[in-house]
Amino acid sequence: MNRNWLELVFPAAMALLVVTIGVFILSMTGLLHEATPSLANDVLEPTEAPLAVDSATANAPLPPGADPAAIAAGDALFKGNCAQCHAINDVVVGPALAGLAKRRPESWLIPWIKNSSKVVASGDEYAVKIFNQYQKQQMPSFQLSDDEIRQILLYVRSQDAFAGTAGPGLVVVD
Repeated sequence: MNRNWLELVFPAAMALLVVTIGVFILSMTGLLHEATPSLANDVLEPTEAPLAVDSATANAPLPPGADPAAIAAGDALFKGNCAQCHAINDVVVGPALAGLAKRRPESWLIPWIKNSSKVVASGDEYAVKIFNQYQKQQMPSFQLSDDEIRQILLYVRSQDAFAGTAGPGLVVVD
């Protein structure tokens, strides 16, 4: 064999690099995720359509008067807009969201989600505290309606009921 070792290693390294980048992109867009186990029979179930209630939400006790369709819509909105930086019980880029409704009222959360920079600039003490706690990482502004934000908040509350409000990564800055 008179081949240079680089001729053999380089194509394999390039293929590995392409696969790694592909997996990274799929995970960042939310297309690559693990199925959630169902508590009913501890069997992994395939994910359902975006507006269908997933197995975790279906088994979660819903807040009184909660509309399952609104929770399903909130689930889809959460996965499309929030899941890159937030989880219910774990700190990701931003804080864990378990117990959010107990920490801040909806009247504060809606403007925060729409434009956190504006709330921080207003001098709101809690907003400044969160901003500083997370290395001054600015949450992006979202062009969501108040109803869409309420659906996301309802979804988060439904997951609180399912997972409990004191998960391992929960950070409360009150």
